[in-house]
Order: sequence, then structure tokens, then C-alpha cells
Amino acid sequence: MAVPARQTQRRIGVAQRPKLRLRPEHLLCVFVAIVFGVQYFVFRGADVPPPTSTGQGERPSPPKSPQQLQQLRKSLADSLHSANNIHDENPSSSPPADFPPHYTTFSTSCSSSQNWQSFVFFFFAHKVRQPGHVIRIASGCTPQQQEELTAFHESTVSKLSPDFHVHFTPDFTNVSGDNYKYYNKPFGVRHWLEHWLRYEEKVRSGDDAERTEAEDSIVMILDPDMALMRPLTYDFTDSNVLIHKSKRGPPKVKKVMHGQPWASLYAFGDGECSILLECSFWTR
Repeated sequence: MAVPARQTQRRIGVAQRPKLRLRPEHLLCVFVAIVFGVQYFVFRGADVPPPTSTGQGERPSPPKSPQQLQQLRKSLADSLHSANNIHDENPSSSPPADFPPHYTTFSTSCSSSQNWQSFVFFFFAHKVRQPGHVIRIASGCTPQQQEELTAFHESTVSKLSPDFHVHFTPDFTNVSGDNYKYYNKPFGVRHWLEHWLRYEEKVRSGDDAERTEAEDSIVMILDPDMALMRPLTYDFTDSNVLIHKSKRGPPKVKKVMHGQPWASLYAFGDGECSILLECSFWTR
């Protein structure tokens, strides 16, 4: 059957004309464009930061020469010296007589990123006056890495407190043959317990005082990407931590005791936990 030419052209034109369909990625692009546009019009009149020594209003470039690096190290040492003076001028109150020994540990590798994370961890432990010893457990370092890390710890970190330490362990990644790097945390802590704290040796010794001290010690295991905002101790009696709901109900005594360890729920903002408050649970 013959079709009029005008109708044929109309059908061809309709078939060749694509339909406009809005997809989620299109809406996302529009939203991002609106956000950047609003930021531009809001902040385009903001003051330009004053020029620094570079004369371009930018941050100074990283040290490129040995002289600049030496100057940066001196500046850091001066800052640490000032911090130590403030620490000495404002001594904290002494812990009670029955306050058990505290050991705050965190497990790391010897990578550059975990080196600066460890320094920040030590710095905030110094700022909040974390009681007891703070120990970095470094696993799998090469001889050169261990030498460099030891030198930095002795020249910089130990100046914050004589109770800040670094303990080196072998690499436990392949301890069971499956190449799992996170084995370094439990096996590294065990290596520290055996060789640094000498826990088993003290418990089996005939010295009652030494055995009691070892058995009552508080060992805390954290991660290097954490920063202490206040001292972390075994006593949560007057703390604003949120206790995780349990069929057993809340603990009668809010302290770490024999048979009653404490731990934190994984991640921030989990369930009813707030990022402003610690969220802990207890086991028995």
C-alpha cells in the first residue's frame, strides 16, 4: 500500500529524533554544578590570604635542601622543648596508690604513613597526659628502617616522655602460610608481652609483688590512626561512655577487672553510638 510522502517524512523524522531521558548521573552532575556555583558566588568576595615568605599566598614548599631539612628539624625540636616545659610547669595529680600499671600499645608496620601516624599518636598521648607506658609495636622492619625509626624515636619521640617506647618484632604476615598482614597485630602484641613486658616470666617468678603487678596490669590495644582526646584508663565510673545494651545489663562496676575486659564497637557512629562519645561494651 502506498503511503503519502509527507507522512513518510514525518515518521522518519520521529524515528530519528532521540527521546530525552534523565538518568541519575545527569541529576548528580547538575547537583554538583549547582553546589560549585553557589560556593563560587558566596566565596568569591572572601579575603585573599596574605602573602607568605614565598610571596604567592601559598604554603611554603617542602624542604628541598639539607639545610632546609635541618632547619625544619630544629624547629620541631624547639616546639617539643616548649611543650615539655609546659608539661613540667603544670604537673598532673599523682594517681592513687591502687592505680594499676597501664600499657597503651598500638601495632604498626614501618611504612612512612604509619610513621607519621605514630608520631601524632605519641604527641596526643603527651598532650592528654596518658598514664603509664605508651608502646609502638613495629613489625616487619628492614634493618635500615629499624635504624632510622630508632634514631627518630630517641631524638624526638622520647623527648615527649621517657615512658614512650618502640618495640620491634619479626614479620608475622606468613605465620600460617596465607600471607595475611593483620597477623602482625595479635602476634606482635604477644611478642611484646613475652620479650618486653616479660609477662610469663613475672607471673611464674617467686616474687609475689612482681607477679601481682604483672597480673593486674592494664594492657590497651589501639591503632596508629587514633588520637587520644583525653586519658584512657581502666576506670569508667565517672566517664560519659555509652554502654552497649546487653541481656546481662550494664556492669555493676565500671572498671576493667579480672574476667571483665572492655572494648569499643568497631567504627564511629555505629548504631546508637555518637562520634562525640566513646561507645563501649563489656564482656564477662
